[in-house]
Amino acid sequence: MRKVEIGFWGVESILEFVTIASKFKERIQLVCGDSTVNAKSLLSVLSLAKVEGVELMIQEDSCDSLLKHLELYVDHGRLLGSKY
Repeated sequence: MRKVEIGFWGVESILEFVTIASKFKERIQLVCGDSTVNAKSLLSVLSLAKVEGVELMIQEDSCDSLLKHLELYVDHGRLLGSKY
């Protein structure tokens, strides 16, 4: 299992994230506090849209391709995390 912090910067970024995530077979979830949602579900991800500190949890260890495609969201998560 792999975990990385990610960030969104608007509804368009969420739409693109879900589109990318849905193309992969890995089971992925977004975790924020006590909430865990399916990262391939647009409505679920939208429920976390305004929340900072969102963590992407990938159930498989071999997920380098997925992380490469989601690199922009991981980088944005790092930027959000560095503010504190």
